[in-house]
Amino acid sequence: MVPANKNKWMMAGGVAAAGMAAIYFLDREKGGVRRNALVAKAERLRREAGRLASVSARDSWHRLTGTARHAWSHLVPSHWPEDRVLVERIRSRMGRIVSHPHKIHVVSDDGVVTLWGPASEDESRRLAHVAQTMPGVREVLNHLEIHEGNEPATTEPSLFQHARYETQLNWSPSKRLVTGVAGTAAAIYGWRRRDPLGISISLLGTSMAAASTLKRNVHSLLAFSEDSPGFEVEHTVRINAPVSDVFDFWANPENYPKVFSHISAIEKLGEKLYRWTVTGPGGIPVHWEGTITRTVPNTLVEWKSLPGSTVGNLGFVRVDPNYDASTRVLVRMFYRPPAGILGRCIAEILGVDAKKVLAQDLKRLKTLFEKNPDYMKELAKGGDHELLKIATT
Repeated sequence: MVPANKNKWMMAGGVAAAGMAAIYFLDREKGGVRRNALVAKAERLRREAGRLASVSARDSWHRLTGTARHAWSHLVPSHWPEDRVLVERIRSRMGRIVSHPHKIHVVSDDGVVTLWGPASEDESRRLAHVAQTMPGVREVLNHLEIHEGNEPATTEPSLFQHARYETQLNWSPSKRLVTGVAGTAAAIYGWRRRDPLGISISLLGTSMAAASTLKRNVHSLLAFSEDSPGFEVEHTVRINAPVSDVFDFWANPENYPKVFSHISAIEKLGEKLYRWTVTGPGGIPVHWEGTITRTVPNTLVEWKSLPGSTVGNLGFVRVDPNYDASTRVLVRMFYRPPAGILGRCIAEILGVDAKKVLAQDLKRLKTLFEKNPDYMKELAKGGDHELLKIATT
C-alpha cells in the first residue's frame, strides 16, 4: 500500500508536470512549431530504433562468426588466414583504438604487417599490440608517425577531442542489444513481482534499458558537475569572403559583440584572456572569463573558459578555403549552463536555444561579410561600433 500523503505528492507532481507540458506545447505563438518538432523527433527516434536493431543484429552475428573462426584457427594452427583477411581483421579493430582510422594504412605480406600514418603515441602502441596478437601475424613493422597533443594530426583540436571522448558512450551494437534486452526482461520480471525486491529489480532493469539507447554517458548528459564538458553545439556556414579576412575577425574576440546578438561585451584582461558578457534567459546578463588556448593562422581559433565560470565552455572555430574563393566556417563547442540539464531546459522554455542562437549569429556574420566586405575587413582591425548601424541598413 502506498501512504496517502505520498500518493497526494505523486498526484500533485503529475498535475504540475502536465500543466508545464500544456503551457509549453499549447502556446499560441510557438506551440504549433513545438508540437511539429516533437512529432518529427518521435519519427526520427522510430527510424533510429529500427536502424539500431538491424545494426545490433548484424554486429552480434559478426561477433559470433568471428569468435567461431578465431577458435577454429587455434584448433587448426596450420590454417592461417590470407593477407587480405588479416588486413580486414586489423582494420575492424582500429575503430576502437585510433581516433581517425581512415588515415592509417595497413598492408600484409605473407603475415608481415606494415602500419603507417599519423597517430598518437598511445594509439600507436595499442594498434601495434593488437596487430601483433592477431592470429596469423608473424611480424609487425610499425611506421606510424607520432603526433604530440599540442600538434594533432586531425582537424579538431586535442582539447575538443578529449571533451568529445569524455561524453561518448562507446558501446558496440551487440553490447547495446544485450543490455537493452536484459534490462527490459528485468524490468518486466520485477514489475510482476510487485514487492520491494521486485520494484528494485524493475528500476534497475529500466535503467539498463534506457542506458542502452544513450549515445552519451549519464555524467555528461546531466552536466551537473564542473568536470563535465556539457552539451555539444555545431554549425557550419559558407561565406563568400577570403579566408584571411574571416580568420582576422575570429582571431580578435573583441569583434564578436559588434556582430553577434547574444554577446553583450568582451573585455580584454590580458594576453589571450577575456571577460565575456552574454545575454542569458530572460535578458539576464551572464559573465565569465575565458582564454584563447591556441590559434593557427588562417585556420583555427580555440578557446576555453576558466575554472569556476558561470557557464563553462570550450570549443573552436575552423576556417577553410573553398575552390571558389569562399570560406567554410565550422564552429564546434561544448557548454555547461548553471544547474546542468535543468538550466538548459529552463533556457529553452524561455526561448533561448543555443543551437538556434549560433545559427542566427553565423547567418548574420555571413550577411555582413557578403554585403559589406570592406567594413568587415576594417572591423577586424578595430572599427567604430556606430558604423555597424550604417553597414547593416
